[in-house]
Amino acid sequence: MADTGCPSEIHGLHGGRGVNRWKRFVTGLMLYAHWDSYEHNRLAPGAAVGEHIHTRTEEIYYIVAGHGRMTLNGETRDVGPGDLAMTPLNGRHSIENIGDVDLEFIVVEALPPSIVELLPAYRPSEVQA
Repeated sequence: MADTGCPSEIHGLHGGRGVNRWKRFVTGLMLYAHWDSYEHNRLAPGAAVGEHIHTRTEEIYYIVAGHGRMTLNGETRDVGPGDLAMTPLNGRHSIENIGDVDLEFIVVEALPPSIVELLPAYRPSEVQA
């Protein structure tokens, strides 16, 4: 079980600006599926996650609250609650908060088959009694 309390505070993530409050709920070694992580983010008003790429994971962004602007491979769109954006492997992307309240979003990082095939097999951590 996890909650959104006690997030890490990251300043200027990926060369961006302002504060992102970030919490990873799940990491890949806790799951049988080929996921890398499941994360909760709160990007302060005016803050931005800088443009970057992932060479190992694809990402799914789900906007929970607030209003932002997301850029993917040079195409920019405004995003708000209920919007979902997928960033492919090697997709260049960024997100900024264009509203006056926190931009809250979930990020799921998934490992594509081309990467999974190169990794050693693993099993989730066993629960200790």
